[in-house]
Amino acid sequence: MQQHDVDTESTKSPGPVSVWLTHDVIIGLLAGAGVGSIAGLFVAVRVSDNNMFTLGGAVIGAILGILLLVRSHQRQGRFFTPAVFIMWFLLVASALFIAALASAIANFS
Repeated sequence: MQQHDVDTESTKSPGPVSVWLTHDVIIGLLAGAGVGSIAGLFVAVRVSDNNMFTLGGAVIGAILGILLLVRSHQRQGRFFTPAVFIMWFLLVASALFIAALASAIANFS
């Protein structure tokens, strides 16, 4: 009797777990929340004086940032993708902006 090989393609998981998942979650969370909170802050100042816009922007930005990086690494097998460069740039830019804003508020007279 001949033994048939089991089709391993049908038993595999839908997508491989990214080896950069920790990076994607941390950087996506920080960059997305930073940019989202800044956008939410501008909306809150223009629309109404309510901090829920800032919180909502931070939460939505963090979710989108994580999804962007995870999907970027699922499509491409390498680490340095355009999404990685964009998210690192946004992380640094939002951190500098928030630090400058905090400094301006602290030194306001």
